[in-house]
Amino acid sequence: MHDTVAVAAAGKTAVAVVTAEFEVLGHTMAANAGRPGLRVHVLPYPLESLPEAEVREIAREHWPAVLQTLGATDDR
Repeated sequence: MHDTVAVAAAGKTAVAVVTAEFEVLGHTMAANAGRPGLRVHVLPYPLESLPEAEVREIAREHWPAVLQTLGATDDR
């Protein structure tokens, strides 16, 4: 979260990616750092206990939404 706040403070577009377990904490940390409107994208929890293939699938599923949150597009 600290890195995302620093990027946003530098005037760059940024989005923090957190798991659902840390969503409230992420928003609280951003607000405490003076960035209450920081963009946050939430992934399912838990990830660490899932097989790598499932984690990669979740990443593929969420990538377009992360790009949209950033205001970008995936032109691959």
